[in-house]
Amino acid sequence: MIDFEYAKCIAELLTDETLTEDIFCLRMQAIQRLRAITAQFEKEGFLEELVEQVFKKKAAFLMEATSKTQIEKIMKPSTPHYSCGNFYPGSCYHVEEEELLIWSRTSMLGPMIPSAQKRFEELFEKYCCKEDTDLAA
Repeated sequence: MIDFEYAKCIAELLTDETLTEDIFCLRMQAIQRLRAITAQFEKEGFLEELVEQVFKKKAAFLMEATSKTQIEKIMKPSTPHYSCGNFYPGSCYHVEEEELLIWSRTSMLGPMIPSAQKRFEELFEKYCCKEDTDLAA
């Protein structure tokens, strides 16, 4: 499915006659980089549904971006902001599913501080336990 979404983005870029050459090139390069990033997540064995959501949400941001600065912000990993013992979305381009994948990678490196573990568990329950709840109903 990610390849289908990728192809849709490429087709949209190629047929959008309103784009300047600069924005076209920036978006095209960013979409290609985003596909490579999500391919790495796929290779690492992350849930396809999560990886697809990362691609779709970030691609939607990219398809609306109008500057290099905006695209650079969108392409940054969705790392959270830490304040007063809690983690919060880091920017207006934050994708929680990507944050969950990053926390998953981080958890493999060793124990996390309690607030990081709490955030990881919250995101896991939000995005990975939905089906269990739906099946029980």
